[in-house]
Amino acid sequence: MKVDTLNVNYIIDGTLKVKPTKMFYEQLDEDKMQNIHFKIQLNNQHIYSNSSNSTEYAIKYLQKELPDNISIACCQSCRHGNFNPYGDMENQVFCLKDKTPRNRDEVVEIFSKQDKSLERRIRKLLDFCKDYKPISPNEKYTYNDWGLEKLS
Repeated sequence: MKVDTLNVNYIIDGTLKVKPTKMFYEQLDEDKMQNIHFKIQLNNQHIYSNSSNSTEYAIKYLQKELPDNISIACCQSCRHGNFNPYGDMENQVFCLKDKTPRNRDEVVEIFSKQDKSLERRIRKLLDFCKDYKPISPNEKYTYNDWGLEKLS
């Protein structure tokens, strides 16, 4: 089992804070991991996420374990972070902060043109930038299922 310590951004009681978070995983080959899970210590409490073979779901499982006053602030939870509707790589999301798609069809149109800018838009799920804004379906369409599905 490998362990990486990541500096993850969290919004705690409305304030952005960076907290070291441990990511545990088994490396199968260069691009494939399994049994991915996270651990964070907040005050005297250790929080563990459920394990997943997908980074996307491991991050969602971590969010599920966090208290209601804490949310992960990252590209995966950002309104600008869109998944590729044709399929994307593990731990990959695309920043469309300068685009304003109104629905899934418009996101499909952006990706179907295979715009050269897509290469520079690639982000890792836990990346963060100053333009972060939480996903808000009432304000901007995001092709991303953060918070929309029930996790067991």
